Amino acid sequence: MNDRKFLIYQGHRMVEGWPDKIIEAQKQPYYLINGEKYKRIPYGSENDDWEADKYPCHDCRIIKGQYHVKGCDVEQCPLCGKQALSCNCEFDL
Repeated sequence: MNDRKFLIYQGHRMVEGWPDKIIEAQKQPYYLINGEKYKRIPYGSENDDWEADKYPCHDCRIIKGQYHVKGCDVEQCPLCGKQALSCNCEFDL
């Protein structure tokens, strides 16, 4: 049996606890990559059209203008422009 609880946040249904991850992601406007600071790309500003004007991110449920939750498959790397999750850039933790 599934004991997951859901709620509405920013007008969209999501699993309980996920809004905390969205809030934390907004506190990190930059990434350090190879020791250099790069401004993160907000949802709706990526090279690909994800229809951010109409829908939240299909993976992490953020809305247009917000930063993706770490590990989101939509987030674009601010250095190379590829998918941040699988690019070869060395993100500093």
